[in-house]
Amino acid sequence: MAEFIVSLLIEKIATQLMEEAISFSTVRNQIEWIEGELKRMQCFLKDADAQQDSDERVRNWVADVRDVAYDTEDVIDSYIFKMAQKREKGLIRALFKRYPFVFFDEFSARRKVNKQISRIKMRIHDISSSRSTYGVKNIGRDGEGTSFAVDCLREKRRSYPHTSEEDIVGLGEDMMILGNRVIHGGLQRSVISIIGMAGLGKTTLAKKIYQSSDVKKHFDCCAWAYVSQEYRKWEILQDLCKKVLGLGKADLDKMHLEDMKEELSNFLQERRFIIVLDDIWEKEAWDDLKAVFPDAKNGSRIIFTTRFKDVAVYADPGSPPYELCLLNEEDSCELLFKKAFPGGNAMSSLPPWSRELGKQIVKKCGGLPLAIVVLGGLLSSKEATYSEWLKVLQSVQWQLNLNPAKCMDILKLSYQDLPYYLKPCFLYIGLFPEDFEIAARKLMLLWVAEGFVQPRGIEPLQDVAEDYLEELVGRSMVEPASRKSNGKIKTIRVHDLLRELAISKAKEDQFLDIVRGDSNARFLAKARRLAIHFGIPSQTRKSSRVRSLLFFDISEPVGSILEEYKLLQVLDLEGVYMALIDSSIGNLIHLRYLDLRKTWLKKLPSSMGNLFNLQSLDLSSTLVDPIPLVIWKMQQLKHVYFSEFREMVVNPPADASLPNLQTLLGICICETSYVEQGLDKLSNLRELGLHGDLILHEEALCKWIYNLKGLQCLKMQSRITHTLDVTRTGYDEDPLKELEKLPNLRVLKLKQSSYLGKEMVSSSGGFSQLQFLKLSNLCYLERWRIEEGAMCNLRRLEIIECMRLKIVPSGLWPLTTLSNLKLGYMPFDFDLMAQDRRGENWYKLEHVLPM
Repeated sequence: MAEFIVSLLIEKIATQLMEEAISFSTVRNQIEWIEGELKRMQCFLKDADAQQDSDERVRNWVADVRDVAYDTEDVIDSYIFKMAQKREKGLIRALFKRYPFVFFDEFSARRKVNKQISRIKMRIHDISSSRSTYGVKNIGRDGEGTSFAVDCLREKRRSYPHTSEEDIVGLGEDMMILGNRVIHGGLQRSVISIIGMAGLGKTTLAKKIYQSSDVKKHFDCCAWAYVSQEYRKWEILQDLCKKVLGLGKADLDKMHLEDMKEELSNFLQERRFIIVLDDIWEKEAWDDLKAVFPDAKNGSRIIFTTRFKDVAVYADPGSPPYELCLLNEEDSCELLFKKAFPGGNAMSSLPPWSRELGKQIVKKCGGLPLAIVVLGGLLSSKEATYSEWLKVLQSVQWQLNLNPAKCMDILKLSYQDLPYYLKPCFLYIGLFPEDFEIAARKLMLLWVAEGFVQPRGIEPLQDVAEDYLEELVGRSMVEPASRKSNGKIKTIRVHDLLRELAISKAKEDQFLDIVRGDSNARFLAKARRLAIHFGIPSQTRKSSRVRSLLFFDISEPVGSILEEYKLLQVLDLEGVYMALIDSSIGNLIHLRYLDLRKTWLKKLPSSMGNLFNLQSLDLSSTLVDPIPLVIWKMQQLKHVYFSEFREMVVNPPADASLPNLQTLLGICICETSYVEQGLDKLSNLRELGLHGDLILHEEALCKWIYNLKGLQCLKMQSRITHTLDVTRTGYDEDPLKELEKLPNLRVLKLKQSSYLGKEMVSSSGGFSQLQFLKLSNLCYLERWRIEEGAMCNLRRLEIIECMRLKIVPSGLWPLTTLSNLKLGYMPFDFDLMAQDRRGENWYKLEHVLPM
């Protein structure tokens, strides 16, 4: 990990020297010397990182290197911050004659930083001279196996990127027994508990039962809720209200706790339901929730997954808990080989030496599926040779012997085997609360803002980050919780044991710390990243070291805390209610990521213009009005999310130029919008979302969109005003005519009267990259003609409430790649036509409510 910390600092120093952020020659020369020494030291860090777990002296040496890198970063960032403050106040050297004290201040600051850097240089000399004493070798970054692992894993991701079924081994009998209890277990509402140690597959088993077609047909209402050790009944009830009652955030915000319980209970009273409560730890959690689940004597079921038998028995003494067993040797080997050789018939094409080595490897895992899966993920990144597998076997020091704590040794091995660039990405996940479903988009933007994602030619950093995430999935270090319509990861989860590993390793490296509002624990003095969970702690400490500050489940104001962290690069305030934000936020000149989502903020200060390093700004679910013009001067902005709940009319000035902007979502188009000589200057967008009165700027919008050659995702939602002549189309011509020519478009959503015409045509060869198409509430659309060769990569199609639509003359036959069709509130004859085609297993047909 120290290897990456040093490489990150070297890159940062090089960038700042190039941009002349460090302008004074004496400071510059000293920092260039440090840069050179760190580069030389970096060559030894890979070897040292590998040795530190077994040698305390090496561990101390690595810690010294890490600390000196952190201290160097602190000195540089603090110096730049002070100089920026002086420039902001107009106290520049040119004013020396009028304000002689200014020159004295600058001289004092330079003298101070020179002293600090001199001390750092002395420490670097000591660290360098002690290296040979500890036997740390120069093996460089491209150590054994790393480049092969990355290339091999990337190839596997491209070959098998979106496996839809989990590798289920050894659970067939368990599924049959529990499935029978769920469906045929009597009329009384009962709690069926699956119990066992961490990593045994309790959630996997519950998920397979819950998702089975027999269960879906048998029950009127199905819902899944994650409970976890950090249980909060308000969140669980809100989650159940969303899934069971279909309530939105606006409705939920108006409801008290007892209201939610009553609504849920009344709704479920009339239905046979199955509810899964995953990872429940305490009896009190069941006490808080049980009133929600009435016993109407209709065979309703609740499934628990828990590590604790007493919790299971307490919930339903008359229903014996189902204890999940460890895997036997045969099933363990099968699971290992499925993970080590994904995508093929692993058992029939194994190298002759692998069976015996595989048996020895799984013996070390003691039948624990999580350990086997993680080791399989590790092997999948290795070359399939005897020597590589033997190294893995020799690295596993312990048998588990039913002791889950010893599973950590296997997990640590997989962590150590991660390429240097993936280690901080994995550790970063430890900042999120237990059992938290992490949005992949947000996580990747955070990684980019932190500097974890390394440039790869001209490829956008977010695409590289996506590869990083798929690598972690491929190594079974994280699990996809849901995927988007185009197969990309939408949300992820991480197993409790892996999260514990991430937090443990991260704290060792002073990489991060977590503070709970209901705890008096003090955070690490040198931690670079800080997550605050479940309330503001009573005491906080000022720290120049914290670079990232993330809040989770905070209801109280946080304004005063922000003033204590001057060098932040990441500030995540999602869900923290704040009507106003102090103008001092403009002092956070190093800020790259600012998330104000769901804060209901009403106004942004003009000082935001000082955030010249900002890359990502999220204003969704806020009430900000107006949008400050200074936003359009932020040259580094790449991703901007406006609110779809409020009509944020965005009018960039004529001289606006955001050459790096890739994502622009939530733009409201109205009569006063500037499209020509305004929005149309944003020419490098990859993702665009528009809503409002699109028809008012029909021609300008069409011209702008058709010129966005790099556009990959387009979402349009229009509204019909009382002045609109509904006899004419929303656009003069079928929008597909031009949109289908966009060479990179992968996702297209036409919603809510965004097209008012009667006919659309998909031409042969059009939409060559499109993977997902959604047509929703296009109330005048009657005919859609699909020519052969059109949309040759379309995987998913959703048609919602297009009541007049008929597909002619060939129907959906030309869409040969379609695998998933969702229909909602469609005419009966359309539905019959789709079902007839489904009989050939051509696509999966689902009926959904309007979206």
